[in-house]
Amino acid sequence: MDPVTVITTAVAGMKACNSAFSIIKQTIANGRELASCGKSISTFFAGAAAIEKEINDRSAHSNASSRALEIVAYKNQVAAQRDELRTYMQLYCPSGTWNEFVELERQFRLEAKKAKEAEAKKRRQRLEKFRNIAAAGLIVFGLFMLIGIGLVIYFNATASQS
Repeated sequence: MDPVTVITTAVAGMKACNSAFSIIKQTIANGRELASCGKSISTFFAGAAAIEKEINDRSAHSNASSRALEIVAYKNQVAAQRDELRTYMQLYCPSGTWNEFVELERQFRLEAKKAKEAEAKKRRQRLEKFRNIAAAGLIVFGLFMLIGIGLVIYFNATASQS
């Protein structure tokens, strides 16, 4: 992946976090339930996950120093937003809202992990199916070759006897 794509992914993750953060904060400030902004919570987690993925990406790029600084700044900004959300929820929401938020975060991460594992399993199954088809094709090809060689030997033997 080229450096521009990597930084664009991190920037997109940060933009998603910022927009979702403002929606969640506004929802809480208006006294509405946390569940009413579920899509924004999901977007916030997806953006944070995109940034975290970039942090975990160890591939070297020509502008590694600037990339690292930018991503660390994004990570710190997401951490600050998360702390602010915690404070907001503890002040303005019913008791236990932060725990509900943390539980939702855990569920979103589990769902993302399951989806990733399911995709990997589908990929492995497709590869295994392709291998099986290729093996069957080679076996059939080998059988036809043996039959062809047998027919050539038979016809040569019959022709030489006549």
